[in-house]
Amino acid sequence: MFVQRHGDIVEWSDWQVPVGEARPRAFHFDAGQYDAEVVRVSAHRGRQADAGS
Repeated sequence: MFVQRHGDIVEWSDWQVPVGEARPRAFHFDAGQYDAEVVRVSAHRGRQADAGS
C-alpha cells in the first residue's frame, strides 16, 4: 500500500492483495491527528524495547 500526504490529509491507497481478492478502498486521515498517533505509538514501542533490555 502507499501512504501519501496531500496537504492536511494522509491517504492509504493502492493496496496489494492476492489475486482474486478485493482491494480495500483508500483511507483518508487528518494529517495532524495521524502525526500525533505515529508519535504516540513510536514512544510506546520505544518504552517496550527499553523494558526488554
